[in-house]
Amino acid sequence: MNSERQKREEEIERLMRGTDLSRERDVAFQEEIKKVASAIAEQETKKIRKTERVERRKQPISPRTAGLGLLVLGAGLALSMPSLGAVVIICGIAAIVWDTFLKSSKK
Repeated sequence: MNSERQKREEEIERLMRGTDLSRERDVAFQEEIKKVASAIAEQETKKIRKTERVERRKQPISPRTAGLGLLVLGAGLALSMPSLGAVVIICGIAAIVWDTFLKSSKK
């Protein structure tokens, strides 16, 4: 009876060792998968960054165009409200000058 009991205990120990080994293999395999997955994700991120351009927001209206619009508006306002028209005309001139100096300073 002892021998049967010992055999069962040995069998249980052997199975437990096998389970421990398989767990260790599973953990190692999972870690390897994590490393590979993170490397793939990093490569894809780099590829996407290279292919996608960061699009600059285009200004819907340039300062020079706004300045011309203010000049026309100021001229119209100057007929009925001269002081307000003069202020708007001055703002238009300032916008045109600002645009001119901005472009020359960027070059």
